[in-house]
Amino acid sequence: MRIDLGYATAMFHRGDELGSTAIAHSTPGPAGNHQPTLTEPAALAAVEGNRWPVVLAGYPDHRPGPDHEEPLQRMRRCIDPIRTVADVSETIGELKTYRLVESRQRAHSRLNRFPGGLAIVGDALPSVNPAYGQSLTLSALAANALDAYLRSAPSPRDPARTYIRLAETVVESAWQLSTAADLAQPHVTGPYPRRYRIQKWVADKLTEASVIDPAVNTQYTGVVNMQLPPKALTTPRFLAQTARILLSS
Repeated sequence: MRIDLGYATAMFHRGDELGSTAIAHSTPGPAGNHQPTLTEPAALAAVEGNRWPVVLAGYPDHRPGPDHEEPLQRMRRCIDPIRTVADVSETIGELKTYRLVESRQRAHSRLNRFPGGLAIVGDALPSVNPAYGQSLTLSALAANALDAYLRSAPSPRDPARTYIRLAETVVESAWQLSTAADLAQPHVTGPYPRRYRIQKWVADKLTEASVIDPAVNTQYTGVVNMQLPPKALTTPRFLAQTARILLSS
C-alpha cells in the first residue's frame, strides 16, 4: 500500500513545563476529514534523561522538511502540551527526517517451500506505517511467538511454519489497524478491504466517542496500542455503549 509518509523527530529538554503530563498525541480525525487542517499529526512522550522526543508526520505535500524551524511552527499548531514544549523547551541535537513510500505485508505462510532453521522477524514480516508506533510492539510480539515455538523443541531442520502462522496472526491485526487509518488519506488508493466504507464510518464514530468518554478511550487506545485485539471494538456491548455516548453528546 503506497502511503508516501514523511516524518521528523526532534528532541527537547524536559523540565516542569507540563507538570505531570507524560504523553501527548495530536491526530487529525473525522472532524477535519483526517487532514491537517485543525491539528498537526504529532506526538511526544517523557523519556529518560529529562527529554521530550517529538515526532511530526505528514503525507505527500505536507511531509516535514529538514528546516529546523519548521517543526516548531508545526508544533505551535498542535494541542496545548505540544505547543508548550515548542514555546518554552530547548532543542537538543539535530532534527532527523525519514520517508516511507509504502507499507508492505509479506505472507510467508503461503510459500510452498520454506528453509528449515529460519525465523522471520521485524520488518521482514510487515513494514507498516511507523507513525502509529506499532513496529517495536510487533517485533516484541513476534519474539514472544518465537519463544513459544522454540519451547516446543522443534527440529531446526524443519520449516518453522507454526511460528510463521503465530507471527502472521499478530501481523494481520496490526495491518488492519494501520491500513484502515492510511486509507482515510485521499492520496492512498488501496487496496481496499471488503466493506471498507462501513468500516471507516464505524471507525470514525469510535474515534469521536473516544474523545468524549474515558471508558471508550481506554478500550480504543488499548486496541491502537495492540494490548487488545481489533475485535474488542466490534462487540455488541461496546458498540451500543459508543452509540449511547454519541447520541447524548
